[in-house]
Amino acid sequence: MAKAQAKAESKSAASGEVIAQLRHLAQQYLVHCFLYYRLNDPVAGDDAFDRIAKDLRKLRRAYPKAEMPHAAVIDPVLGPEVSGFQIRNYPPEIISAAFKLLYAVNRPAVDFVEFVERRGYKAQMGA
Repeated sequence: MAKAQAKAESKSAASGEVIAQLRHLAQQYLVHCFLYYRLNDPVAGDDAFDRIAKDLRKLRRAYPKAEMPHAAVIDPVLGPEVSGFQIRNYPPEIISAAFKLLYAVNRPAVDFVEFVERRGYKAQMGA
């Protein structure tokens, strides 16, 4: 009985390592959702995205009360399909990270500000 209670308590109390993994997966998930669903310009293949989404869902189910950034945005879409299609409002830091990743991958012949603004967004440098 004590063993089962200890296991349940360890599952509800997330360690620093679990929280760090949740943060990492949450950011990856949102960045790749933004690139795919908003910009239609994914940099991760379907298998890579599915792996991120499944790992996030599994960890979130194991630690539902653990601190995770953007939980209000992510938790509602972590159903069986784990699709970010329903996400309408992305946090500014996710949009910024997504554009930085896309810029690094594409290596365009324009500067970052023009790259972002060509896609209908306003770049704020130094903010």
